[in-house]
Amino acid sequence: MNTPVPFFKLVLGSGGLALVLGLPSGITAWFDGLPWAGEMETVVLAIIIPFLLILGWRFLALRLPILLLSALLILKIVLFLGSPAGGWLVKVHPNLTQEQSPLIVPFQRHKGETWVNTYETSWNENASGILRQAWTEKLDFPLDWVLFQVGCGFSSVPCWNKLNPVIEIEGSVLLPEGKGFSLVAQGVQKGTLLALHESGESFILTPTKDIKDALEKQNQLPRSGRWRVSGKLHYRGTKWSLIPVLVTADGEIEAELGRGVLWQSEESLSSAGGQIGIYKYISFIIDIGIIVFLVAWVAWVTRLMICRQVLNLPLAIFSMSAICMPIFIAPIIEYILTIFGLSGHRSTFYYLGFSIFILGMGFLLWVFWQKDYRNLQTERMVLTVFLFFGPAILFFFADRWWPILGQWTKWGWGDDWSTYQYFARKIVVDGEWLLAGEVRINGTGVFRMQPLYRYFVGFYHWLFGQSAFVQNMADVWCVLGATVLLASWALKLRLSAFIIFITSTIYLAIILIGTIRYHIGRGLIEHHAMIFMVLAGWLLYGSHEGNFLRIIAAGICGVIGYWLRQDHLIVTVMLVFLIIEPTHGTTGEVWKAYWHQIWTHWRRGFSYVGIIVLGLFLMCFRNWWVGGIFAPTEKGHVMLRAFDLTEFYFRMKLMLTATHSATPNFATMVLLPGTFIGFVALIWRPNCLRSFPMAIGCALIGVFLPYVFFSNAGYPGRYSIHLLPLALLSTMIILDYFLKRVSFFKFGPIKNK
Repeated sequence: MNTPVPFFKLVLGSGGLALVLGLPSGITAWFDGLPWAGEMETVVLAIIIPFLLILGWRFLALRLPILLLSALLILKIVLFLGSPAGGWLVKVHPNLTQEQSPLIVPFQRHKGETWVNTYETSWNENASGILRQAWTEKLDFPLDWVLFQVGCGFSSVPCWNKLNPVIEIEGSVLLPEGKGFSLVAQGVQKGTLLALHESGESFILTPTKDIKDALEKQNQLPRSGRWRVSGKLHYRGTKWSLIPVLVTADGEIEAELGRGVLWQSEESLSSAGGQIGIYKYISFIIDIGIIVFLVAWVAWVTRLMICRQVLNLPLAIFSMSAICMPIFIAPIIEYILTIFGLSGHRSTFYYLGFSIFILGMGFLLWVFWQKDYRNLQTERMVLTVFLFFGPAILFFFADRWWPILGQWTKWGWGDDWSTYQYFARKIVVDGEWLLAGEVRINGTGVFRMQPLYRYFVGFYHWLFGQSAFVQNMADVWCVLGATVLLASWALKLRLSAFIIFITSTIYLAIILIGTIRYHIGRGLIEHHAMIFMVLAGWLLYGSHEGNFLRIIAAGICGVIGYWLRQDHLIVTVMLVFLIIEPTHGTTGEVWKAYWHQIWTHWRRGFSYVGIIVLGLFLMCFRNWWVGGIFAPTEKGHVMLRAFDLTEFYFRMKLMLTATHSATPNFATMVLLPGTFIGFVALIWRPNCLRSFPMAIGCALIGVFLPYVFFSNAGYPGRYSIHLLPLALLSTMIILDYFLKRVSFFKFGPIKNK
């Protein structure tokens, strides 16, 4: 299983998987292709496939998976070329009053029409949305154009309640024999649908407000066959729904319509004729085939992990316990917090944080008690960390955000997260790929907000629709990715396996228990910027030897990290000294070694810094091109401050404590000593710091230096996210030095079970 993988086969497998999942099939199905707005597709693409790729990407290069994907791709092409498109076309006319218009952020209507463009319009230019399944709540409707301004309150709920759009519907119904069709639409003030049968018969389909009223014959299409449906529904109030249902002969309601009831065009449905049944059968085979492929992939990965002795019974038990434990520990934590008067003031993320900390420490105790050190061996350490923490983290957050699948979010107003949503819409929906929405902010188009994250947000919505589920899960993947990268980085630093596992546990505990947890899934840039900074550092460490492509990859990651957060420019440049590591010696010896190594490996360092400088130049050139200012951001930026020693102290304090409170929190116990150790190692290197990477101290300078002149006011913990990985490594290095002198932490013989 460790044999070299033929590149051609890997391209065939990965390309086949991308085409099978991405090619639109037209017909409504579990895996009906782009955009991946369905629940099944979203979860598979955002969670399951990335998880399997990390553990077993070699599976895609095997013969049987390639053959299966090839067969599925042929069937998908048949649907792509022949099947009519499923669902109803829905056009949303905002119908704003004079009072409402100033309260909503400007949006673009369809050219020459009154209905609004949405992310769905990027894929289907004839609609604001496609009704493929029931819309049971207000936020299920195509509402990604709804972003409120000041005047609606922080939550913007009053303005949400006053929305009164007109929903225009166009499509067809293929009604099976012996069943009736009705439409349940809560919140409709007026409006009906005109239904025309293929025989020429017409019928006025009146939406019902209650599911029980759908049983009445006068509210159902009178006969089976092919119907063309069109009309407008006027919505108002707080509760909306649009639920097509089938009514059986014995009076049962079927809200799940399946694959062959709703269609976009009566003409294409008519031309398909008797082939609809074949298309439905093919789509079912594709769905089952993809599920079989994923199950086989899971089985192959499980076998691979067992053969490598990464997955074993103790690890599986502790990992599964981490999934279940938040459910059982929640009432205990709430009871304890109630005693101290703290209940109700925290998100439930800390349930997972406490569970991970308890089980992480418990796993280490089990390992030392049983003297079973298989998972703490160098070649298994990183995968052990991923398998131990990954399933619990992914399951917890997927379960938490499952209700927002397919739904728009009430973003409120006045915060960065709603501004990035506006920028993303301007880029994808309005086509402002270069201006990126900044003209409305400052009138020039020069970047004031952080540049790149808006493109990430737009990309997520373009692929997965209006829901923020994938955007939120991307934050989770950044946290999990940083955990794994820190474990791998710690291996490069030759820390003990015991310390590496503790590092991963403490990192996740700090992220999930302290104030930093509020930034997971909040729609901000922090975790995306952090992961690219960590990835650049991980690639650079010790890269004075080996493939030069690591330098190029590190430079690209550094540029992306800088474009995500421009105050990362200095720390991104400072990371270049990691090329020289590892070093060892006293202060004078290490500085001399640095001077010598800089001249020895200047080509690699110059190449990395050159890529960063190129990224800076491109940013300045873009701003000059659109706004006439050759600078990274606008002149007189709102966050720019004159140097003030007192203010700088408070800015550093906020970063080192991750809280506005006078009482330090859990993160402070790592941030403060880790930063102190990194700075000390630059000027004084006793025995415990002889092997400390001086480049970490240089990088820590780069983290703090921008805030000499720029404010970091805002949400507590936000600016500590980027400091935490470096401070944690710094703390663990010194802790490892002392623990290696304790015989208890030295591994004995490995038990082969």
